[in-house]
Amino acid sequence: MKGNCKNFFTLITSPPTPLRKRGLMRVFKTAPVSVFCLLFFSFSFSQDVKVHGHFASDSVKLGNPISFYLTASYPQSSNIVFPDSTFSFAPFEFQKKRFVPTVTKDGISYDSVIYLLNTFEIDSIQSLKLPVFVIQEKDCTIVYSETAQVFFNRTVKNLPDSVQLQKLPLKTNTNYFDVSWLFNYPLASIIIGVLIVLLIVCWIIFGKIIIRYFKIKRLNKKHVLFTQQFNTEVEKSKAAFSRDSTELALVIWKKYLENLIDIPFTKYTTKEISQKESNAQLLQSLAAIDRMIYANQPGEQEHFSNLRNYSEDQFAKKIQKLRNG
Repeated sequence: MKGNCKNFFTLITSPPTPLRKRGLMRVFKTAPVSVFCLLFFSFSFSQDVKVHGHFASDSVKLGNPISFYLTASYPQSSNIVFPDSTFSFAPFEFQKKRFVPTVTKDGISYDSVIYLLNTFEIDSIQSLKLPVFVIQEKDCTIVYSETAQVFFNRTVKNLPDSVQLQKLPLKTNTNYFDVSWLFNYPLASIIIGVLIVLLIVCWIIFGKIIIRYFKIKRLNKKHVLFTQQFNTEVEKSKAAFSRDSTELALVIWKKYLENLIDIPFTKYTTKEISQKESNAQLLQSLAAIDRMIYANQPGEQEHFSNLRNYSEDQFAKKIQKLRNG
C-alpha cells in the first residue's frame, strides 16, 4: 500500500486570491495537470520500493516480547526512513529496535529492521503493518508492508465474567514452606553508619562526663574495699594485739594512699614520709604505730583513726578534683 506524506490538493481546495479572470482561468487549467503529473511520478517511483513485514513466531503471550521483521528493497539512489519509537505500533507496544546493515547489489539496496514488541491486548488474532517513508526533494511517499498476523496464546483458557469470592477454586495448603532469609545489607550499613555517627557525637559532647563518672565509680569501689580491709585488721589488733595485724593494717593503708595520690608510701619510711607530708598528727601516729610493731607492744587505737581520717580527706579531695576537672 502507498500514500503521500503531503496533501497536494491544497492548491485546488484553498480559496483563490483576487486575480484577473484570465489569470484565474490559467490556474484552473494548469493545476490538475501538475497534480496528476506529481502523483503519477510518486506512484511510479514507489513501484520500485518493496516492503515486507512478518512476525518471528505465529503466536504471542500476554506481555511477552515478539520480534517483527521489516525489510525494504529500493533503488540505490533513493533515501528511505523506517519508523522509530514515536510511531504507533498499536495494538503492540514498542520496546526496542535493531538495524541490519544495508546490502546493495546491482543498484538495489536492501535494508532490514528488527522491532521488539509486546502486547497487552487479548484479541485472538492481532495484526500489524508498518510503513517505510521514501524521502524525495519536496515530498515523501509512504509504502506499507503487507498485514502480518499473530495468534494470541491465552494462559487462562476460560475466563468467567465474574466469580463470587465463596466460589473461587482455591487450594488449601498448610504445609510449612521454608523461605530463605535475606539480609538487607544496604539498610544495615545505613543503620550502622548512623549509630557510629551518633556515638561519635555523644562522645564529643559527653565524653569527659562519662570518663569522670567511671573514674569516680572506680575510686568509690576501691575506697570501700580499703575501708573494709583496714577496719578488719584494726579490729583484730584491738581485740588481741598482734604485730602482724598491726603491720598488715599499716601496709594496707600505705598501698591505698600510694594509688590514690601517686606517692610511693610503701617504699618510704616514716622519716621519708615526713619530708613529703607536713601533717604533724599523721606523722605522730605513724611513729607510734612503728613503735608498736618494732616493740611488739599494743598502743592507742586513736593512731589508726588518724590514718583512717587522713585517707578519708585525701579521698574527698580526689573526688572533688575530678568533679571540678
